[in-house]
Amino acid sequence: MKLQCQVEIVNRLHSNLNIRSNGKYIKSTLALGKEPKREADYFIIHFSSVNKTGTKYSVKRLKQVFSKCLNEGKTTLRFEEPPHDLCVKSEAIQLKCFMRLLKSCITGDVKNLQIAPLTSLSVTQKDNAPTKLVIRDRSDFPIKGLPRTLESLYINGLKLCNFRRDILLLKQLTILDLSNNAIEKLPAEFGRMPNLCELYLSNNQIGVRGDVDWRWLLGPQITSVLKLLDLSGNKLGHLPQSIWKLQKLVTLKLDNNMLEKLPTTLGRLSTLRYLTISQNEITSLPCSILQCRLEYIDLSENKYDVKETNMAPIQHTPWDFYIGSLVDIASKVVLKQKFFYAPNIIPRTLVEFLDNANMCICGAPVVNNSYYMNKEFELKDFFRVVVFNSNRKSTVTVQCYFCSPKCFNR
Repeated sequence: MKLQCQVEIVNRLHSNLNIRSNGKYIKSTLALGKEPKREADYFIIHFSSVNKTGTKYSVKRLKQVFSKCLNEGKTTLRFEEPPHDLCVKSEAIQLKCFMRLLKSCITGDVKNLQIAPLTSLSVTQKDNAPTKLVIRDRSDFPIKGLPRTLESLYINGLKLCNFRRDILLLKQLTILDLSNNAIEKLPAEFGRMPNLCELYLSNNQIGVRGDVDWRWLLGPQITSVLKLLDLSGNKLGHLPQSIWKLQKLVTLKLDNNMLEKLPTTLGRLSTLRYLTISQNEITSLPCSILQCRLEYIDLSENKYDVKETNMAPIQHTPWDFYIGSLVDIASKVVLKQKFFYAPNIIPRTLVEFLDNANMCICGAPVVNNSYYMNKEFELKDFFRVVVFNSNRKSTVTVQCYFCSPKCFNR
């Protein structure tokens, strides 16, 4: 059996001499085989790009196995001679199969196992696990399923209606392109993809039913790694207020949808640099967007020329406008100091209240969304590149919230 993995070799003699390992994992192949003349002797051969001839380790010399993190796709094999520790990282299911086979070799329970002799073991180009797969026809899907070693997967133009759940098993996936299909829904488990950096979902049907389940976008893992999100051409009528939780997001593409407004929490995306929202129904922008350090924003082909009416005059006191209830005061402190909060710490209703908080034009949190005012802003004063229709000026209506009289009188 051959296992495609990453391996770090730690020489314990070097550790005794205070010589540190470089800590780098090398793309490798571990092959388990037996001696041709002594079939009871089993060996592990470690092939890598640095050592193409391979290093042979006797299973009998295996001193200890550290399998505490096996479910995470990690294990360490400690050999008595040579004094090496093989720190192995691989896809969890494949690693478990390899370890189960290794255990059978150690215990001698090999009656029904077919293990190749060492003379026939070598690493060929065919054995190199694929990291990229492009599928443009249904016949291109691998018969044995998607390789678990994939880092980039492109499935374009197949008019798929359902999301393929075997994609959820690709834990090393960093780029996923499902453009030009007919996908209406993604499973909530998609939010647990641990390494996904770029997600292309343009020209699908995610918003066709109106009510979108966004749990797939707000999972605990994907919010901490996703850098690019393309939702163009999905008939979306709204975006979730909690989109600010994508704390590594750099590029957001929302062209050719039916958006009338952007989330007021968009300004909490401190990493956002590229935003495209052309060909929508947007009439005004949230003032929080002025806090984004955008290098490029495309606002063309929207409805900014449709003037929104300001809120009707309402009899209110400065206390109502700027301060509010005790909950409002406490919420502002939590948001301003960036205290961590979660449903297991405070009630879920308060979590939603904090997630939906607006921003003042100065960047301070505003939890009172009853009072706002529409103002005209010249976006070229805020962003480096602003794309508009060629026949209009670059001013746009911004929906402003205020945290104090000072900001209100700006």
